[in-house]
Amino acid sequence: MKITATILLIFFLGGMIPTAAIAVDNAAKINPALELIQVLGCKACHTIHGDGGSLAADLTQIGSRLTAAQIEALLTAAASTREKGFMPSYSTLPKEDLQRISNYLYNLR
Repeated sequence: MKITATILLIFFLGGMIPTAAIAVDNAAKINPALELIQVLGCKACHTIHGDGGSLAADLTQIGSRLTAAQIEALLTAAASTREKGFMPSYSTLPKEDLQRISNYLYNLR
């Protein structure tokens, strides 16, 4: 059975009530790594498949340049050790989450 939830966002502006409805399909398979990337805000600075920011490197083909282990090392490196940029360290993330993200990014080739 396909379950669809509708979330209604209501904004009050000057007596007017514009409403935006967003349908969320709970049956859709969401990649856990993409969900983590979204929650952590990675796309605020990085682009993946044309979606995201432009302040930092495009990650679309990072797997062709780095191994999963190298990506994980970059994610957990202390911010003060980075030559360029201001990416935070994700060393406090559970190992499983780090591996999910690293493996997902590695497979972007």
